[in-house]
Amino acid sequence: MQQMRYAKWLVLIVSLTGCDILSAGTLGAFQQWNFSATEKRLDKEMAVLYKNNPEYVIPEKWKYLDSWQESGYGSLNGKIIYFSNRPEEMYYISYFEIEANSPGNDSDSTITTIAVRAVNNGNSSWDTAEEFEKNKAEEKKINSRFYNEIISKLEIQIGQTAKKEKA
Repeated sequence: MQQMRYAKWLVLIVSLTGCDILSAGTLGAFQQWNFSATEKRLDKEMAVLYKNNPEYVIPEKWKYLDSWQESGYGSLNGKIIYFSNRPEEMYYISYFEIEANSPGNDSDSTITTIAVRAVNNGNSSWDTAEEFEKNKAEEKKINSRFYNEIISKLEIQIGQTAKKEKA
C-alpha cells in the first residue's frame, strides 16, 4: 500500500514537471515594438532577415536550448536570434497580431507587436524580462541591441518605422 502511494506521487510529480506545469507561467516582455503589418507579413520579413543575416541563426552548439515548443510555448509565434559578438547570447522573441479597431488597437490597420521575451547566454536556463527588472542597465542594453540589430533592419525591409509601445 505504501509503495503504491509513493508510486502515484512519483507519477504525478514527473507528469507535472514534464508538462511544465511547475515552471514559471507567462514570459513577460522587454520593450515592445509595433509594426503596421500582419503577422504573416512579419513571418516573411523574419525569413528575409535570417536569409540576409545568417549569423543570427542558432549555432549547433546551442540548438539544445531551443525547447520552447516542448516547454508549452508552441502557441507563440516565437523565433530565436543568436548574437555571436560580445556578449554572445540569444534572444527568444515573439510577435502577435492585433486586428484593426479591436482592444489594444484603435487604429484602422492591423498591427503586429514584437518583443524579446527571454535571454540566454549559453547556460541551461532562459532569463525573462522579469528577472532583469532590478538591473536597468542590462535591460537597457538588451532593448538597445534588439532595436539596433533587429527592429532597425525590419524597419528598412518593411519600409516603415516601428512604434515603441509605452511601458
